[in-house]
Amino acid sequence: MPGLVAVYGDKDDTANMDPLVEKVKFRGKCKEKDCDEDCHSLAVLSSTSLEYDEESSAALDGYLVFSEQEGEALQGSEGESKFIELLKKEGLSCFENIEGEFALAYFGDDGRCLLARDPFGVKPLYYTIKDKTLYIAPEIKALIDVGSPIKEAPPGSYYERGKGWIRYYSLPKVSKKNDLSLQQAEEKMRHLLWLAVEERMTDVENLGVYLSGGLDSSVVATLASEISPEPINTYTVGVKGSKDIEYAKIVAERIGSKPHVYTYEVDEMLEVLPSVIYHLESFDCAYVRSSIPNYIAAREAAADGRRVMLTGEGSDEIFAGYSYLKTLDSEEEITAEMENFIKNLSRTGLQRVDRMNSAHGMECRVPFLKPALLELVQKFPLDWKLHEREEEPVDKWILRRAFEEELGSKAAWREKEQFDQGSGSSDMLTEIAEDAISDEEFARESEEAPVPVRNKEELYYYRIFRRYYPESVLPLVGRWTKTS
Repeated sequence: MPGLVAVYGDKDDTANMDPLVEKVKFRGKCKEKDCDEDCHSLAVLSSTSLEYDEESSAALDGYLVFSEQEGEALQGSEGESKFIELLKKEGLSCFENIEGEFALAYFGDDGRCLLARDPFGVKPLYYTIKDKTLYIAPEIKALIDVGSPIKEAPPGSYYERGKGWIRYYSLPKVSKKNDLSLQQAEEKMRHLLWLAVEERMTDVENLGVYLSGGLDSSVVATLASEISPEPINTYTVGVKGSKDIEYAKIVAERIGSKPHVYTYEVDEMLEVLPSVIYHLESFDCAYVRSSIPNYIAAREAAADGRRVMLTGEGSDEIFAGYSYLKTLDSEEEITAEMENFIKNLSRTGLQRVDRMNSAHGMECRVPFLKPALLELVQKFPLDWKLHEREEEPVDKWILRRAFEEELGSKAAWREKEQFDQGSGSSDMLTEIAEDAISDEEFARESEEAPVPVRNKEELYYYRIFRRYYPESVLPLVGRWTKTS
């Protein structure tokens, strides 16, 4: 993915962005803005051919969707100029009429400094302040050498200097007021998903879709294939004989995509592991596991010339897709857990999506995280998401029903698996870590670690993580609470 880099200070010697850009240059070519003040600097890192106005006082990483132009996404200089126009017309209330996946900065002629991040945190944004100078970057690694505490910009918020972060978007709560029939709900959900995919395909060249053969990626691939005038390119990875490869083949044939399949073994997993952890900026066991196939898939797509990818990320969080939810005792527990999923996405699943794609200079977009879709789904009864049956509840029930005709029953009702499980790689590194770390080593090092290290596999990853990152960044590491 691209990225936003900026420095905003009071002194003429504070505007050097070069050290920050150097740490994340793999994200794309630096397109610097021509700021009037010597103490400010602003740039977008981009791997696409989008036009950016060097004279503009705004910098946009990602795309914006404006209320009056729903279904159309504006990028590059077009998005920047439209935002400035709306800001001058409506003031900060303009954010009520903007959605998309974006990190945005605006430096006004009057000394105004404004930053903003999209509602869910699809686009990464971090900042630190030292000697009254504000440093902004898309990854933690870019800010470490500044030497001040690093913070994540809160999703759904904008920042004004002197006022701090102000929330413009609040995640919708679960509501029991649903006036839609099941058929009406399915139709509206399908329409919003179509719109979400269409927006994320607007003016995109060299598009690709990740296709694991699971429900979520299959839905996105199906809609993209219906919208695209040409066959779409789909990308699947896994160990030989994995379920992902088997099911992705079924879906690719059904939708008529151009399938790209890559198989790997444990030696390749070990080879890419240090790079995965460096780019991921995490040692969390669950996220490292799932990031390995993500990293390999992104590498293959980038090598094939893709620049923007679509993913099914976010569906599990809003449609109750995690299997352990079936073991919870009450609707209140399930609802609370799902709200935490969504609230923490920017440090967990979305961070994985961003970092594994940006490592290869690509952008990845997330159709399931269209705000209007979440607002609709939050009104659905829990039974439409986690549907009761005699054997056990069915996750994502309404989504499976809505797309069964396009996907076929085998793909639509495939049992949910984590990416690392479906790709066939989930247990391989567990065994290696068990052999590499003795019980005594684990007991000692897990006791000494300043954060919980929950098993030998996670310690294996933590050792690599600490080669690259100091203890000071540990509070920024998102954790999956159900790691076994």
